[in-house]
Amino acid sequence: MGANIAPAYAIKIETKGGPRIKADDGNFEIGINGRAHLDVHAFNKDGVHTAFSAFGSQMSSEQDHSGFNWRRTYATLTGRIYGLNFKFENDFAAGAFPGSIRETWVSTQLGPGQFTIGQFKPYRGMEELTSSNEITLMERPSTSSTGIYTGRQFLMGMGYRGIIGDKLGYGVDVMSLNHTGSSLSGLTYGGRMVWLPFSQPGNTLHFGFSYSVDDAGKGSLPAQGVDIYGGRLGISKSLGIAGASAGSSRENSQTTFAAEVAYALGPVTLQGEYANSRLDNTHLAGGTQRDSHIQAYYVQGSWFVTGERTVYRKDRGAFGKPKPISKWGAIELAARYDLAENTNQSLTADPCRTGTSKCEVRVITLGANWYVRQGWRFMLNYYITEADIGNAGVGTSDRKDNPSVISFRTQLSF
Repeated sequence: MGANIAPAYAIKIETKGGPRIKADDGNFEIGINGRAHLDVHAFNKDGVHTAFSAFGSQMSSEQDHSGFNWRRTYATLTGRIYGLNFKFENDFAAGAFPGSIRETWVSTQLGPGQFTIGQFKPYRGMEELTSSNEITLMERPSTSSTGIYTGRQFLMGMGYRGIIGDKLGYGVDVMSLNHTGSSLSGLTYGGRMVWLPFSQPGNTLHFGFSYSVDDAGKGSLPAQGVDIYGGRLGISKSLGIAGASAGSSRENSQTTFAAEVAYALGPVTLQGEYANSRLDNTHLAGGTQRDSHIQAYYVQGSWFVTGERTVYRKDRGAFGKPKPISKWGAIELAARYDLAENTNQSLTADPCRTGTSKCEVRVITLGANWYVRQGWRFMLNYYITEADIGNAGVGTSDRKDNPSVISFRTQLSF
């Protein structure tokens, strides 16, 4: 009598880049990753001015924005079952479940591209799509969900993206204006296109363009722009809300066009983005419903003093960070100028609800990063900020708020 016993499915376990289990036949894979970002801020409020009434950080009622906070504590589960990819990610620092869920989706290859359904980031903006583990400065600029897409970073819906000829990337999405655990109300749709004239390690030129329409509904996230200046725990400045006009019964939409350009040459990376958002029915002027426009842009540069070169992530159309080439780690210096304003704000038109002639926020950020080794980084940022709401009439002084902030982050990830 003979017995022929077929072997069970063989698996292998990897620990590089996080624990991961794989089947030898390639049909099953599951991995666990995590990240922890601990921030500390020293917030220096602006003093009260005698020429105008206090606002922003000058208000005595404003809380102390200094101190420690867990910015992110992610646990991430990713994997593949046959041709189906999946991801589940929760941020324990973001509050109660299920509102703490970040990305939760399944995807599969469909034709030349990848089809995704679930909760993920809409395809808009280079810095918006960069991983929080790889952003150069601690805060994203005003062209992201930190500014013109306020609160709309992770949304529920479906998307399709791909790359043509290794030079032209594209992505389109249709999503609800809400997160997991909330009522599915409101709608956003749009897309992004990326062109790479050339892309080699240490020599990459990137152009991008995106378009989106956020049509807010009852109970959905609002279509609005809110710029936070002075770091994550800084001051929130409204730049306008679609549908906020008294008696508005028409559409409460935000339509955004954005362009981006970046160039990485050796250890130096330069990038910038410009976005223009039209907010419907933000205010009344002459008894008529009026729209307004938010203009936002930034320019940013970084330099690896120790000679490393940034990595281009073609799947995202954004830059990532390299491994240190020295046992002492990598040192990166960076700077960014960022501006956001409602260009329709005036003494007769008041979409920002300040009753003044201007509605503008400017931030200069200086940063230094020490990559001790892959997955371990220290970040130091200094913010020079100014919120400018202009004057309240002829002969009155311009009202400005000028806090400054030092922020430090300890970042661990695997």
